[in-house]
Amino acid sequence: MPSRATMLTLAILLSATAAADETQDLIGVLRSDASTFDKSQACQRLAALGDEQAVPALASLLGDEQLAAYARSALEVIGGAKAGAALIEALGRLDGNLLIGAINSLGVLRDAKAVQALVPIARGDDRDAACATLEALGRIATPEARETLLWALVSAPPDRRPAAAEACLLCGDRLVALGRPAAAVKVYDRLRQADVPEHLRLAAACRTMVARQAAGLPLLAELLGSGDPATVAMALRAVREMPGPQVTRALLDALTTAPPALQVLLIPALAERDDDQAWAAIRALVASDDRDVRLAALSALGPVDDSLLRFVPLFDGRTFDGWEGDTEKSFRIEDGAIVGGTLNAPIPRNEFLCTTGTYANFILRLECKVVQANGGIQFRSQRVPDSAEVSGYQADMDSGNRYWGCLYDESRRGMLVQFDPARIARLAKPDDWNAYEIRCEGQRIRLFLNGEQTVDYTESDGNIPVEGVIGLQVHGGPPSETWYRNLTLAELP
Repeated sequence: MPSRATMLTLAILLSATAAADETQDLIGVLRSDASTFDKSQACQRLAALGDEQAVPALASLLGDEQLAAYARSALEVIGGAKAGAALIEALGRLDGNLLIGAINSLGVLRDAKAVQALVPIARGDDRDAACATLEALGRIATPEARETLLWALVSAPPDRRPAAAEACLLCGDRLVALGRPAAAVKVYDRLRQADVPEHLRLAAACRTMVARQAAGLPLLAELLGSGDPATVAMALRAVREMPGPQVTRALLDALTTAPPALQVLLIPALAERDDDQAWAAIRALVASDDRDVRLAALSALGPVDDSLLRFVPLFDGRTFDGWEGDTEKSFRIEDGAIVGGTLNAPIPRNEFLCTTGTYANFILRLECKVVQANGGIQFRSQRVPDSAEVSGYQADMDSGNRYWGCLYDESRRGMLVQFDPARIARLAKPDDWNAYEIRCEGQRIRLFLNGEQTVDYTESDGNIPVEGVIGLQVHGGPPSETWYRNLTLAELP
C-alpha cells in the first residue's frame, strides 16, 4: 500500500493537472465565439486559478466594452510581469473608459515598469485619463512617479491639482508602508504648501505628524491650537497612530488650556490612550462647569461613583430663572423654596411649573413636603398642547401617605409602580421635608425616598419619550401646598 506521503503527492499532482486542463479549457472559451456571459464567467474562474498562461487571452479582451472589466480583474489577481506588460501594451490602443480602466489596473499592480508609459498620459490633454494616471502613480510611488506628482501639484492645470494632491497622499502612505517615512514626509510637506483645497493640505499635515512620530509633536500642538473643530478632529484621528507617553503628555497639555469645545474632542482621544494620567484628567472633568465636557467625561469613563458627579442647581432659591408656568397665582417662592398652591383657597386645576430645558439621563435630587396636598415631580415630561396638563413620569407624593415613592404616569397610563403602603408609613415624613432622588438611565428609572429605593422600573414601550422637562405639581382640589427646595441635577451620558 502506498504511504500517506505518496498518496498526498499523487493528489497534488492530479489537482495541478486538473487545474492546468481547466485553464486551457477556459482560455479556449475566451478565444471562441462563446457568449459574453460565458466569457465573463471564464474570466472570473481564471482569476480564481491565477494562471499566467491566461494573460494573452485576457489581454485580447481589454478593448471589449462588455468584457474588459472582467479581464482586468483577472489580470490584477494573476499579477506578475506578464500581466503588467499586457496592460502597458494596451495603453497605446485604448481610449476613454477602457484606457482609464487599464491605468487603474496598473495602479492596483503597483507596476514600476509602467511609470515610463504613464507619465506622458499624466501630462497629456485628456483630463480624466490624466487624473486616473496620477492616482496610479501615487500607488506606484517610485522616484520617477513622485517627480511627476510633485510637478502636477504646481504645474498641472488647476482642475487637476486636487487629483494630484490625492495621489500624493496615496504616495506618502505607500512610502510609510514601505518603511520610508522620511521620503513620505517630503511628499506630504510639498502637498502642505500647494495651492489645493484646505482639507487636502490638512490631511497632509496629519500624515506628516504621524510619519514623524515624536518629532511631529510641535505640529500636533499647532493643529490642536488651531481653534478649528474640523482640524482638531482630523488631528485626533491621526493621533491614534502615534503611540507613546510623549504624545499622551502633549494631549494632556492641550487639555489643560483648551476651551470646552476642544476638551470635548480631546476626552475620547485621551480615553483611547488607556493611560493612568489620562484617566485621572478625564475623571477630574466630570466636575467641569461645562455641561458638554461633563457628559463627554462621563461617557468616556462609564459608570462612576456618584461622589464624582457635579450636581447643578436647577433653582437658585430666589427667582424662577430657568422655569416656566403660572408664577402669578399657582407658584411662588418662599423661604428659598418653590411653593405650589395655597391654604387660603381651593386649587382650580392641576398646575405644573416646568424647566425650560429638557433632560434625558440624569440624577435629580431635591427635598419636598406636602401640606394637605397631593403632588409630584414630573420628569421626561411634555406639556400637553392647549392645556395646563403635562404628560410623563411622576415621582408621586401626598399627605395621606399612600403615594410617596410611587411611579405615576401623568396624563398617560396612570400608576406604573405602587410602593408598599407599610413602608411608605415608615419612610415618609408627613409634616416635614423628604429627600427624593430620581435616576434615569436609558430605559431604567429608579426612585429613592429618604435614602431607600422604592422603584426600579424598566420601560418596555419604545414609543415613550426618553427626554423631557422636569416639572413640579400642585394638584387641583381643596386648599393645599406643595413645597420644593434644593433641586440639583447631575446629567448622565
